[in-house]
Amino acid sequence: MKNLLVYYDPDLTTQHEDIPVPEYGPNEILIKVVVAGSNPKDWKHPMPNYFNIKVNQGDDAAGIVEAVGSEVTNFRPGDRVAGFHVMDTPRGTYAEYTVCPEQTVFHIPESLSFEEAATIPLAAYTAAVGLYRNLQLPLPFERADEKSGVAKTPLIINGASSAVGSFALQFALMNPSIGPIVVTAGKSAEHAKQLGADIIVDYRSPTISDDFSAALGGKKVHHVFDASNTLQSVKYLTPWLDPAGRYTCTTGLKKPEGDESVELKKWGGWFEQIWVGSVHDDNPAGGKLFGGVVSRILEVALKQGTFKPQPYEVIEGGLAGVLDALKRLRDRKGGNEKFVYRIAETPGL
Repeated sequence: MKNLLVYYDPDLTTQHEDIPVPEYGPNEILIKVVVAGSNPKDWKHPMPNYFNIKVNQGDDAAGIVEAVGSEVTNFRPGDRVAGFHVMDTPRGTYAEYTVCPEQTVFHIPESLSFEEAATIPLAAYTAAVGLYRNLQLPLPFERADEKSGVAKTPLIINGASSAVGSFALQFALMNPSIGPIVVTAGKSAEHAKQLGADIIVDYRSPTISDDFSAALGGKKVHHVFDASNTLQSVKYLTPWLDPAGRYTCTTGLKKPEGDESVELKKWGGWFEQIWVGSVHDDNPAGGKLFGGVVSRILEVALKQGTFKPQPYEVIEGGLAGVLDALKRLRDRKGGNEKFVYRIAETPGL
């Protein structure tokens, strides 16, 4: 089969290779990839100052189950699925076939295209880990009726038009006890509004502090989900976060322009970067089980139409288009659309 390696030598580079169809373990699923999707980590992780590795970096796949491991019970050959591959390991999704652990594979309804489905996996599990495991907000099936005695929990989502931010917003909306949901967005504010955000604050506003004060009625919140992660965002978010609250973010806490962790330590509450790999490596404990729960939630929500995929752009040439697309991601020459690739369009297939 065709497989694509991503690495730096010395610049971002890709290399096509022909390898055997990958083997799979008892709890794994072999997927014939119809459409693969890209994530920012796909160009970041191979960097010499990051992991400095040469591997198939694709982690998002939508396709057809080809075979299942001996202990897999919820899937069978022929199923339409999307899956989240184990990051930075072989058998990735920039290929004709990929392997994903069963707990991070979910069925997709006939109403959902493979292109749409390929926008979901990694970003959705990231959003779920941040929202539920880190911020400890109630899951969609937890009670929120009058007799439950559960109070409303306000939430700030910074960067709600990004893939992770928009998925965090959609998960949060599944439980009515979470709200009001105040989000930040810029030119993509209409997208956040359509998804159901209660209040939208323009992060470019010169009066952003006053805007947050008006949005929150001058009160502080206990939960912030930061999908933007800049020193500037930490500075305008932490004044509205109670010292007893929780702050989670999608990337590291240190940036070239400053040290976000200093600002967070000044605030004094609980903060942690999201480790989406916990749904694969079970660290912290319970991650694999949690991944399976999220997969089932996604199946139901996608079928009901209460969870929407990201906007996407199909890159021409299948795997031959990955390199230019990753450079566009790196150089910020795209919008909020997810880049996806139809594997069958790869030259030579």
